[in-house]
This record gives sequence, C-alpha cells and structure tokens, in this order.
Amino acid sequence: MTSALHTPLGLPGSGRQRYAAAMTLYQAGVISEAVLEVYRICSPLDAQDPVSLLVERRLPLPPGVGER
Repeated sequence: MTSALHTPLGLPGSGRQRYAAAMTLYQAGVISEAVLEVYRICSPLDAQDPVSLLVERRLPLPPGVGER
C-alpha cells in the first residue's frame, strides 16, 4: 500500500503517484488530513520530497516512509 510513496523523486508524474498513494492511506485512516495536504502540495512538483515538508511541519511520517 505504501510502496508508491517511495516513487523516486524527479520522475515525470511521480508527485501525483505519491499523492494517489497518500490518498489511499488517508481513506484507510492511516494518515491525517494534514499529512495528505503535504502530499497534495508536492503532487505537481515531481522533484519535491514531501518528507522534508512533513519534518518541517513536525508531522508524523506515513508507515514505511523514512525507512529507505
């Protein structure tokens, strides 16, 4: 379920793939609306790492993220 959150940065469409994965986690109740919002903000920016924004905002990392 979280594997798409690990889509490499910079690949065309990767930001939207990560957002779609985050939406799935949100709908399953695994992540908060605030975490989903970070992925939404980063979705058009394929090279933007949402983890840095999550850390900056002091939000929890989704399961499996940050364990690369």
